[in-house]
Amino acid sequence: NYLFAIVLAGLAGCTPSQYASQADRAAYSTLRAGRGTALGQADEFDITYNPFADIPSEPTGTIEFNGKVIPLGGGQVQTLTLDDCLKIAHRNSRSLQSRKERLFSSALALASESRIWNWSLFEGDLDGDVDAIRQGNTPGDAVNTASADGTISLTQRFFNGGILTLAAMMDFATSFAGSDSTFVGSLLSASFTQPLLRGAWGGLAFEDQYRIERDFLISVFQYERFTQTFSTDILTRYYLVLRQRDRLANDQANIKRLTNAVIVAQTLVRGGQKSRLEADQAEQNLINAQVRYQQTIQQYEDALDNFKLTIGLPIEAIVDLNYPGDLDMLNTVGAKDIPLAEAQAITIALKVRPDVLAERADLRDANRNVEIAANNFLPSIDVNYTVSAAGTDPKRFERVEFHKNLRTATLQFNYNLDQTDNRNAYRNTLIARDKARRDYDEFIDIVRLDVRRSYRSMRRSHQTYDLQKRNVEVARRRLSLAVMRFKGGQAAARDVLEADEDLLNAENGLTSALIDYTTTRLIFLADMGMIWVDQEGGLHERQEPFEFNRISQRYEHLAGDADKLAPTDGQ
Repeated sequence: NYLFAIVLAGLAGCTPSQYASQADRAAYSTLRAGRGTALGQADEFDITYNPFADIPSEPTGTIEFNGKVIPLGGGQVQTLTLDDCLKIAHRNSRSLQSRKERLFSSALALASESRIWNWSLFEGDLDGDVDAIRQGNTPGDAVNTASADGTISLTQRFFNGGILTLAAMMDFATSFAGSDSTFVGSLLSASFTQPLLRGAWGGLAFEDQYRIERDFLISVFQYERFTQTFSTDILTRYYLVLRQRDRLANDQANIKRLTNAVIVAQTLVRGGQKSRLEADQAEQNLINAQVRYQQTIQQYEDALDNFKLTIGLPIEAIVDLNYPGDLDMLNTVGAKDIPLAEAQAITIALKVRPDVLAERADLRDANRNVEIAANNFLPSIDVNYTVSAAGTDPKRFERVEFHKNLRTATLQFNYNLDQTDNRNAYRNTLIARDKARRDYDEFIDIVRLDVRRSYRSMRRSHQTYDLQKRNVEVARRRLSLAVMRFKGGQAAARDVLEADEDLLNAENGLTSALIDYTTTRLIFLADMGMIWVDQEGGLHERQEPFEFNRISQRYEHLAGDADKLAPTDGQ
């Protein structure tokens, strides 16, 4: 009974929640080590997800965040700045949470695979049975029996293919008829197996473990880059909503100008200086502007609601963005300079992009698979050495008779004369290696092309912004002159209306050009590893690109030949 209690206690030692806590500790420990290795920092990583409520519990409920009260369903509008939105998105975004969970799961998998000792607790069977024995028609005595056996083992795998196993086994049997009918036996054993040819040396036995650890470090770097591109995406969406809000303000100013134009035209018609046709034309343009204004209102409200969903706010949240504050600040800063030349950007991209890192890993694995396939042609020669000692039978199982240990040494040889499967597998790995090399070369060309396109797009948007600034100046001067000439009877209403429409388009174009350049530039910098995101989601620019040199120092094949692949200034 005492033995059964021990066994059951071992099987039910932890609750599911306790096991979950153990898993969290293992994953977080792995994440801290991985972030320290890949990024040079071990900031806290939290997988918990605590978003704002999707539906308010009360129609007049509120959300308190960052010192601000956001009403739900009604109340005074709360203004959110870009910094507020970045922090909200960093906390609430479903896509960011999914990436966190993926990284956490990979850390948990690595923590399980990278244990020094592999535990197998109570391997074997735990049995009990009750038998009733009858003879003829006369009930006989019932005979109750019970038996159990269990094994605790630990396994250590070594770099060169050796396997060490330590095991403790116990057998228990009783008929419950007394101490003389009870048997308890134990056995301790240690076994070491070392392959000499196939699967030995060269780290082949640790290849799977090696790839898991390396891919985890790459995934840490990929997650870090995702947070950067995620924040730049939130910034882009924020400014796109501001652009829609600016169009709304421009439409309002346009309606005001057209209203004045209609009043002037009607006055001139009454004085006989203009025909009724020109007054009707001005009034028709005003009506069209009012219709367009209503459409712009709807577009802005739709854009704002979509942005709420993007950052994880409930649709019922009564918020507005910081207009014109953030847009004025953007206009004050203007178009920042491009910090890199095109050739320099290509060189940096091949050193900092996570997808380049992953492609180099795939190419290395393809080359390694050829070595593994070639190794399979070798015969299997394994040396095994085992030492075992039993407990004192049948009462004193805890006293192991080490002086009576049993030692065995074996040499196992196995070679399959039919090498067809190995031959085909080896040839396929050669084909896969050649394909991996072609894919890598093509990918590098695609990276070059992608950087060149991004750079050209950024340069074009910068030039467009400069042209749009000049366009607004010309449009304003033209409208002012057209209004003066119209009031003096020297210009037609069409001249004023066309000038006014062109000014509206120029103002909208200027805002679009500034936002387009700002967001394109930040996306480009994120691709160059020159953006970093703090723990609360704040976005900052780096002075120097963040490279994956910490990972390539650990895995030299990931350093690649970036300098050779990148073109020089003369190319």
